[in-house]
Amino acid sequence: MCGRFAFFQEIEPLVDDLGAVDLTDPHLRSRWNIPPTAPIHVVTESVDQDTGEVLRALRIARWGLLPPFAKEASFSSRTFNARRETLGEKPSFRGSLGRYRAIVPMDGYYEWVRDGGKRKQPFFIAPADRSPLYMAALVSWWKGPGGHEGPAASADGAFLLSATIITREASGELAEIHDRTPVMLRRDQIDPWLDTAMDDRHDAQAWILDDTHLLDDARLALREVDPAVGTVGNDGPELLEPPQTLL
Repeated sequence: MCGRFAFFQEIEPLVDDLGAVDLTDPHLRSRWNIPPTAPIHVVTESVDQDTGEVLRALRIARWGLLPPFAKEASFSSRTFNARRETLGEKPSFRGSLGRYRAIVPMDGYYEWVRDGGKRKQPFFIAPADRSPLYMAALVSWWKGPGGHEGPAASADGAFLLSATIITREASGELAEIHDRTPVMLRRDQIDPWLDTAMDDRHDAQAWILDDTHLLDDARLALREVDPAVGTVGNDGPELLEPPQTLL
């Protein structure tokens, strides 16, 4: 799964590389401990209904997808991940699969492994070359009660943008950490995943099940990091340091 991650890369090189416009909150930049329901960066494509032009944008979304039928924002605490195998079946996700796909850029994510006792040791999983990760995702514009505030809200407060990160069954070394892992796309597969022309959810379901679109797991490095990352209130680059041991 993916339940905590870090995003501390520079925004300008990211949007330049992806050909996106920056519609994010400038106060949300480097963060090393991002939990579910927090605001996160997402990249979306949409078609202007008046001009027909496609807009690719870096936006802020609430982490935890809110489908149209969600009654309360707290629903998102159960939908921050979505299994790729059942996207087209689950009511919470199938509406977004054909129309509202996205990617979540990040620098790496965390998983916890028990050390044989009660203690859990966190690992940071990221490309060995420190290149960005691009997680396949879905988004939804949620109306709810309206009057939304914060960086994920539309300018008029009528809607709230929310997102889920898609996961798959883990294999190899990743499976030793957790049985699920995020769907990490190769850089050259971002365009087809975001392409608004793929507007049939069955086509999108078949696309995301094809492993040829995925980043090679061999490019990832796993390393133990400070257990302090387990506390949501902790943040900062020191969380990526190796755990301290007593001699």
